Amino acid sequence: MKRLFILFVFSCLAAPGFSGFKAKIIKPKKPEQYQTSTTIGGVTFSADLLLDGKAQKDFFYKELTSSDIIAVRLAVFNNSRSGVILPLDGIQLTGPGGDDLPLVAPDQVAQAVLQGMVVKSAEKRKSMPISVAPNTRTSDPRTDKTDPRYDPRLDPNDPTYDPTDPRNRGSNDPRYGDPRYNDPRYGRGYPMPGVVLSPGGGGGGGGDTDLSQYERQLAEKDFSDKAHPSDPIDGSMVRDRFLYFSMKDRPASEKGFTLRLPKSKGIPQEILLKF
Repeated sequence: MKRLFILFVFSCLAAPGFSGFKAKIIKPKKPEQYQTSTTIGGVTFSADLLLDGKAQKDFFYKELTSSDIIAVRLAVFNNSRSGVILPLDGIQLTGPGGDDLPLVAPDQVAQAVLQGMVVKSAEKRKSMPISVAPNTRTSDPRTDKTDPRYDPRLDPNDPTYDPTDPRNRGSNDPRYGDPRYNDPRYGRGYPMPGVVLSPGGGGGGGGDTDLSQYERQLAEKDFSDKAHPSDPIDGSMVRDRFLYFSMKDRPASEKGFTLRLPKSKGIPQEILLKF
């Protein structure tokens, strides 16, 4: 009995250590099980709109609504012989009021959700130029002396710069090994133009401090892994992932939303998915 009691106490003490990030598994569905679906040229496009925070937590570590983000689960069933490319820059989600919602990069979603910040739309996507937050960078932070990640080995204007140093070939920051860093869709690893982060605006920041750095990296990777990439979807393959959009005022119902996929390789005409 004493031994059982010791084991019970140990389990109670160990439980908080395992209360951090937990990945959610996405169970596959058939096209007819989605809220909306259409087929053209042997390719079926199916989608679910996730407005409710409870529904979002079925797929993500934390709900997105507190950061003014909603998600669309988009599945592409490619039953054709050719590849299909989703033109991520051209995908549009239109709300019931006719407003286009800005697409948000997965790394920015992770940053906002984990730090309890709010993602705000600077302007409509069609309105150019788009204002960007003052802290949004467009250059390599390793060459910016005001950035804590500044690396003098990569700054030709720094006296310690040495172009022959073999260490200049890379960085110790693992984020620079991420292929998304040079992907223009993600603004070279920084927030996309058209959406800015408002510090402290979210409602989910209170419970984030108990995440270790390792767990935070897992959470960031999880949001990225669950987002649609720009890679082609080969014939006879299925890709079932998410798109993230910024939306402050969320209606109570999905009715009236439209997801628009423009023409692209493997998509001979514009696809409209109405919720």
